[in-house]
Amino acid sequence: MKLALLLTVPVLFVVSGCAHPVNVVPALDEAEKQTLTCKDIGRESDRLNILLNQLRHGNEPLFGNDPARVQEAEQAAQMRLNQIRELSVQKLCVFG
Repeated sequence: MKLALLLTVPVLFVVSGCAHPVNVVPALDEAEKQTLTCKDIGRESDRLNILLNQLRHGNEPLFGNDPARVQEAEQAAQMRLNQIRELSVQKLCVFG
C-alpha cells in the first residue's frame, strides 16, 4: 500500500507539470502608458509577439487547455500589442 502511494505521488507531479494554464494579459491602463519608456515598449512588444506566436502555433499540452480560454488570451494579447504599437507611435519611438 505504501509503495503504491509512493509511486502515485511522482506521477501526480508530472501530470500537474504538463498542464500550463493560459494567462490572459490585461489591457494597458493610463498609468502604465505614462510610465513606459521606448525601451520598455520595445521589450513589451517583443514579449507580446512571442506570446501570440506561442498561443497560435505552440505545442499543445498533454491535457489541452480550453479553446475558449486560449482564444480569449490571444485576443487580449493582440489588443495589448495594438495598444503598445499606438503608444510607440505617440512617443515617437524608433526601433532597430
